[in-house]
Amino acid sequence: MLYLITGGSGSGKSEYAENKLCELSKKTNSSKVYLATMIPYGRETEEKINRHRQMRAKKNFQTEECFTNLSEFVKNMKLQKNSDKKEVVLLECMSNLVANELFDETGVNTIFKKQYPALSNNEVVEKLTDYILNGVEKLNDIYENIVIVTNEVFSESTVYSNEMRMYKQVLGKVNCELAKAAVEVEEVIYGQAVLYKNEKVKCMNKKAGLHLIIGGAYQGKLEYARKLYPQIQWADGEIDSFEKIQNAIGIYHFEIYIKRILKNEKLDIKEIIEQIFAKDIQKVIICDEVGYGLVPVDSFERYYREQVGRICTTLAKQADKVTRVVCGIGEKLK
Repeated sequence: MLYLITGGSGSGKSEYAENKLCELSKKTNSSKVYLATMIPYGRETEEKINRHRQMRAKKNFQTEECFTNLSEFVKNMKLQKNSDKKEVVLLECMSNLVANELFDETGVNTIFKKQYPALSNNEVVEKLTDYILNGVEKLNDIYENIVIVTNEVFSESTVYSNEMRMYKQVLGKVNCELAKAAVEVEEVIYGQAVLYKNEKVKCMNKKAGLHLIIGGAYQGKLEYARKLYPQIQWADGEIDSFEKIQNAIGIYHFEIYIKRILKNEKLDIKEIIEQIFAKDIQKVIICDEVGYGLVPVDSFERYYREQVGRICTTLAKQADKVTRVVCGIGEKLK
């Protein structure tokens, strides 16, 4: 069985995951394997690795290292594994494994560039995602229980390079697929775990009101919303006309829609947003959380990030439903 644990930097997710594996080990009378994925490439990472080693020092973990090619690692472990010995595994963490495969010279993306030089970024994202998930599937085949730690790196407004955008896309897709396969998905926030469960899929009725769906980038928000509301028409806040967006029942990329309005001096942001609050109106609004991470240096980006936060706060007060999506799973906030 697969358990997925996510959270931001310094959230306490690693300690929580270790304790979860200890519980599973005790219940199943199994030994514990710690699968480390961080490459020790400098003082900062070496200090982090040492801190994690100290944290689990008395928990009797057998530590193994796998920086890239999880499938090959599993193949070698399978040859060494005693079939009569019960083991549970903690993979710490998926965000490092994805980064290694994408950016390190030993990663599979180096091979992809040589073998498939004409691949588009989206095709690379799909191939990398499948490659990593194939490794997890093989790991799941030989171990009874697996706990995977991943990272919440999706809720900020900073504009990154194409390489970093690709990294977030791959990690987001991997997280969503892992969440589908997992028996439990939890987010750790300052040491406190929030258990996410799938909500019942149902169609929207004629008086559903306003439903605000939020979450970090690449978390599967649109797929989640389309399952809930398969019959409504959608508008893309990034590319569709303002008229189409205002008349649509469903709007995604709402944060980019706000940015487009702010950049157009002829448009009144307050007036346009107020139209969403019209009586008896149906709206499903999907918006990226962009208020986390470092404060942008650019003054407009700072203003934009703050406006998205304030507008969504207002929408949340007015909404009939507010749902936060993490790894493709919706958590009811209101």
